[in-house]
Amino acid sequence: MRISRALGVAALVAAGLTVPAIPASAAGHDPWHDPSYTPRHGDWRPYVLAPSGHTVRPVSVLAAEARQGRVEGDPRNALTADHRTVRLTGAADRAGSPLLVLDFGKEVAGRVTVRGSGTGTLHACFSESRRYMAEAPGDNDGEGRIAPGCDTANIWNGFPGTPYTEDTDSHTLTPNVPDRQIRGGFRYLTLFLDGPGQVDVDAVSADFTAAPLQRHPDAYPGHFLSSDDALNKIWYAGAYTVQIDTAMAGTAKSWPYTTGEQDHADTAVPYADPHKEVIYDGGKRDRIVWQGDLAVQGPVTYLTTHDVDAVDNSLSSLAAQQLPDGFMPAESQAGQHNKDELRTYGEYVTWFVNNMYEHWLYTGDRAYLATWWPALTRTMGWLESVRAQDPQGLIAFGAAGSCGHYGYSDCGHETYVNALYARNLDQMAGLARARGESGAAYADRSAAVKKAINDQLWDETAGAYRLSREIPGAYPQDANATAVLTGVADATRATRSLAYLRAHNWSSLGSLTVGTANASLSPFYAPLPSGFEADARLGTGDASGLDLIRRFWGWQLAQDPGSTFWEHVQPDGTPNLKQFSSLAHGWASAPTTILTTRVLGVRPTAAGFASYAVIPHAGDLTWAEGTVPTPKGSITASWRKDGHGFRLEVTAPATGRLGVPAAGRVTLDGHVVWAGGKATAKGVTSDDAYVYVDGVPAGHHTLEAR
Repeated sequence: MRISRALGVAALVAAGLTVPAIPASAAGHDPWHDPSYTPRHGDWRPYVLAPSGHTVRPVSVLAAEARQGRVEGDPRNALTADHRTVRLTGAADRAGSPLLVLDFGKEVAGRVTVRGSGTGTLHACFSESRRYMAEAPGDNDGEGRIAPGCDTANIWNGFPGTPYTEDTDSHTLTPNVPDRQIRGGFRYLTLFLDGPGQVDVDAVSADFTAAPLQRHPDAYPGHFLSSDDALNKIWYAGAYTVQIDTAMAGTAKSWPYTTGEQDHADTAVPYADPHKEVIYDGGKRDRIVWQGDLAVQGPVTYLTTHDVDAVDNSLSSLAAQQLPDGFMPAESQAGQHNKDELRTYGEYVTWFVNNMYEHWLYTGDRAYLATWWPALTRTMGWLESVRAQDPQGLIAFGAAGSCGHYGYSDCGHETYVNALYARNLDQMAGLARARGESGAAYADRSAAVKKAINDQLWDETAGAYRLSREIPGAYPQDANATAVLTGVADATRATRSLAYLRAHNWSSLGSLTVGTANASLSPFYAPLPSGFEADARLGTGDASGLDLIRRFWGWQLAQDPGSTFWEHVQPDGTPNLKQFSSLAHGWASAPTTILTTRVLGVRPTAAGFASYAVIPHAGDLTWAEGTVPTPKGSITASWRKDGHGFRLEVTAPATGRLGVPAAGRVTLDGHVVWAGGKATAKGVTSDDAYVYVDGVPAGHHTLEAR
C-alpha cells in the first residue's frame, strides 16, 4: 500500500491504513525547515547537519500500516522515551506484517536500538529515499514482498533488473539490544514482524557511527557562510556527506556476498590502522576506500572537520597496495569483487598522485611525503611506461587492460586522462623541489603532454576538446573542464571550451557528461566532472559556476534524503542505479571545497598554508565569510560588496596574498596601494580583473576597493 496523505491518525490506524508524516515537534526556524530563512552574519551553526553527539533519533512517523496485522496505540510513542508504547501485532508472515515507518529527517548512519518488549521477531529495513523504500510488493524487483521498506545494498540480490529472491537487507533486532550490524546510510527506518507475535515499541534510537572519532561531529573547525541560503546549505550538505562516509577501518564491506548472506559492514580495510577512521566512497553500499572519491573527500575534510588522520589512513592504506610494476589499485582490495578489479582503473592511478600532492599542500607533512615518495615515483614510472607506447606521446590504457573510468570505459587517447597526467607531472615537479631535488624532468614532460593534447585533441572548429583520438566527434564535460583546471587550455581555449559546454551540455538540472547530440556516449549527470566544471568556471572568473552549483546540487537537496549528495544522476533526474544507488557519495561534495577556495577565496599557496591567497569570486553574492583550519592556525576571512565598493578582511597566522576586484583606488589597512591605474606600494599588481597585494604579513588586515 502506498503512503497516504489522509487525515486522522487514530482513524487511519483503526482502518489499517497509512498514517501521514507526524513531526515529533514543530520545525524550528532554521534554514532547513523555514523557507523564509535569511542568512545572518556569524550565524552559521543552524546550517550544520551533523549531530552534536553520537545518538540520533527519528523525528517523525512517516507511516503506520496495519496491513493484515494490527497497530495499536499512537505511533508517535516510538519517537519519545516516556514509556508509552505503540504495539505491532504480526500476521501469518512478513508479507502481511504491520509496518511502522520512521523518518530521521536526514541521512544518518549507525546501529539501531528499539526499546520495548514482546514475543514477535522484529526486523528493521532501511532506505535513503522514499522512492526506493519498497513500499509495494513488486517494488525493487520484488523486495517489497520480502523486505518491506528496504532499498537494496546487495549487488547480487535485487540489483536493478535482478529479482529479489531472499531477505539480505533487513536486520533482525532484539528489543533493548543494539543492532549487531551497522547500516552505513539511511533516512527511513521501517519496523516489521517476521510472522505472528507482537512487539511493544517504546522508543527508537541509533548509535551514530559516522565520524566516530569526532566527539562532537557538529563542531566544525572550518565553516562557510554567505548571503545565499542555497549555497550555504550545499556547503554543509557536502561536509555532512563526507562525514557520513567516514567510519572506522574495520567497517568495510566485502563483495560479493554469498547467496543469502546478510547486509553487513564488518570487514577490515587492508593495510589501514584499525584504530583510526577511513573515508569510504559511500556510506550505504560499497563502503570501500577509492582513489577517485578521495580526490574530492580529502580537501572537503581538510576544510571542514580537519580530520586529517582519516585522510592519512585512507591514502596510506591504498598506497600500501601498490603492485611491483608501480600500478596503484583504485580501491581497497577488501573482497573478491575488488580483487577482480585489481588493474581495471588506469584513470585512478593519476588520482593517487593528485591525492598525495593535495595532502602535502594542505598539511605540509614532510614525514608523510617521505614515507610515500618511493611509491609516488614508481607510480609515475608506470604511467610513463604506458605513455611511451604511443609514438604521439599520449596515454591510453587499452594495452595495459586498465580502461576503467569514473563513468564510462574508454581505451583511447583521452583528453581527460592525459590532462590529469599532465597535472601529475606538474605536481611531482613541485614535490621534488620541496624535497630538494630537481623537478625539471617532470616539468618538461608536462609541457610535452600539454602540447600533445592541444595538437591532437583540440577541435578549432568546435571550440572544444575531443573525447579522444579514437572518438573525435564527442566533446565531453570531463575533457573540457579538466583541460581548463590543469592548465592545458590557454585563456582563449578555456573560454571557448566552457562556452561549448554551456551551449551543448547544460540543462535545467545541470551539465551532462556529453551533449545529447553526441551518439558516441550515453549522457548522464556525474558529480565528479560537474565539480571540475564548476571549479573551472569560477577559477576563470565565470560566475555561471554558481549557477551550475545551484542547479545540480540544489536540485539534489530538493530530493531525498535532502541532506547528502548522490553518486550519479540519470538524464531524467533519478539516481543512476535506482534502489542500489548511493545517495551519500563523497565524490559529489566538491562544492564545499569550491565555495571555500573560490567564493570565499582562501587557498594554500605553499605546503601546510606556509603561505596562502584570499582571492574572492563574488558572482552575484553580496557577502561571504568563513574559517579555514590550517596547521599554523585558522585563517578567517570575510568580504562584502555594495554600491560603494568591495571590502575584504582577513586574519591569518602566515604571510599571504590578498586580492580584490580592480577599482580606481585600493587601500590596505587604510593606506593607498593602488590609484590611477598604478601601484603605489611594493608587491602590488593587477591583471585588470583584480588588484593583488603580495607579502601581507600575519595578523588582521583590511583590503578595500573603492
